Amino acid sequence: MIKNKGFTLIELVVVIVILGILAVTAAPKFMNLTDDALEAKVKANAGALRSGVQLAHMKWRVLGSPAAFSQRDNIQLYGTDVSGQIDINPEGFPAQSYPGSDVVISTDNDDDCLSLWEALIEDGDNKAAIDDSKEFISNYEGNNTCSYKLTRKVEFGFIYDSTTGEVTLL
Repeated sequence: MIKNKGFTLIELVVVIVILGILAVTAAPKFMNLTDDALEAKVKANAGALRSGVQLAHMKWRVLGSPAAFSQRDNIQLYGTDVSGQIDINPEGFPAQSYPGSDVVISTDNDDDCLSLWEALIEDGDNKAAIDDSKEFISNYEGNNTCSYKLTRKVEFGFIYDSTTGEVTLL
């Protein structure tokens, strides 16, 4: 009697069916990895902004929590040049970053939001813009709040409220 060394047709069909079932259940997991990576990027940048806000708030407290406008304008947060200066609102949180004298320290336009990003996040000027030309889109949302949304997927982002200092994910 001759012994065959191979698989029967039924064995091959069973293996193919099992592989198909595994592929159908595993594929969505692998496809969702892109969203997971984008979400991680947003969380990392939100954390960086939150740390910058906390650093600025602590600097304000170390200065004695000044209420006077002149003591909250152009505070040197880091470095020695104007890129390390931040303007603190009366609540003690970063509101904008403009060198020179201001009339009012508040977050009230797109430029304020972008200046906050650039001053509070290391290498921030290479990551955000008011339009979609960079990795994040910076927008003023009203009521002293800024949104920073991922250009590739705008449903991923976070909000900064300069009145309370809170940074929350969308």
